[in-house]
Amino acid sequence: MTIRYTAALIAALVFAAPAGALAQAGSKGTVKVGVLLPLTGNTAWAGKTNRIAAAIAAEEVNAQDLAGGYKIELVFGDSQCEPRPAHDQAQRLISQEKVQLLIGEWCSSASVAVAQVANDEKIPLLVNISTADQIAGDSGSYAFQSSMQNRYSQQREAALLQKDFKFNSVAIIVENNDFGLTFRKNMVALMEKAGKKVVLDVTQDRNDTNWYATITRIPAAKPDLVIVSISAGQAANFVKQYAEAGIATPLFSDYPPPPRIFEKQVGPQAGKIGLVRAAFFVKSDTNTPAQKDFVAKLEARVQKELNEQHDVTYWDVASYDAVRLVADAIKRAGSAKPADYLKAMAATKIDLVLGRYEFDEQRGAKPEGLNFVFIRTKPDATIEVVQ
Repeated sequence: MTIRYTAALIAALVFAAPAGALAQAGSKGTVKVGVLLPLTGNTAWAGKTNRIAAAIAAEEVNAQDLAGGYKIELVFGDSQCEPRPAHDQAQRLISQEKVQLLIGEWCSSASVAVAQVANDEKIPLLVNISTADQIAGDSGSYAFQSSMQNRYSQQREAALLQKDFKFNSVAIIVENNDFGLTFRKNMVALMEKAGKKVVLDVTQDRNDTNWYATITRIPAAKPDLVIVSISAGQAANFVKQYAEAGIATPLFSDYPPPPRIFEKQVGPQAGKIGLVRAAFFVKSDTNTPAQKDFVAKLEARVQKELNEQHDVTYWDVASYDAVRLVADAIKRAGSAKPADYLKAMAATKIDLVLGRYEFDEQRGAKPEGLNFVFIRTKPDATIEVVQ
């Protein structure tokens, strides 16, 4: 009688228990995921909120059993948006922290360095923010790239530019790094294909904060439109100097200047010249329910942890989505073993905050499911979505 009663009680408790509680009780173990972010240096302003976004994702994964019985433990490395620190931090995470998977980095040149380490050490890597072309495709079979690559971004930019601007000639100005050079290569080819004349083509070292020498070449070249691709840290310097030089030529920037954060730095100057730039994400009334939910969560968390107001950026969302992508692949693989995980990641088809993620044969994200908009800084230093 007692035995039958005990068995019945146990059965009742099992059926009454929430699914998450059962998964936690039957955990398959912990998967350590190394996340490489710029936590110090010129882009630390982004790394600190990206870290919170990734942490929110890991907490949700663990609470809702989104990794199929595995617990996700994030271990962060300060890669500083530079190749050498990124390389060294990737090595540290693998050799000392014993991470099984990697996410990162932020800057393309740093991600290339991390991808080399990942391939050498046979540790799967998800490049979630860097957009230089073929980071995954050129680095070996252990890397995937969930960010929209430059060539796809520039195709959309070129089409929108021809729709929204009247021009026959352009100046193209970029930083001399992996990100800038792939942008330059793609944009020059697209402009020439469209019959537009490239009258000025300049690259500049990303650590050189003085853009006046380059900017003063623009009037003599007489372009109808200036197109730039400059990192988030340098974009404010460029726009400030562009406005101070009194250049009247319309200016278009690729996506790095972070919406609203950038406006706090040089909003009046950007508004004065009517700066138009591309963005993968901007907080607006057109956001999807999933995006609005994420924005609310992250803003509240940043206020609590950093005691500051925060305008959510694309990089925040990409950091959150990356952890969710990793968890989804682990769940479908039923394992964190590289062979199983990589096969599952290649078969990814999932809707997350930024959009729908699928990968092509070169392990790069297919662009069709990811959004892209044009935004303009108005004279009052606020933002409007123009396309």
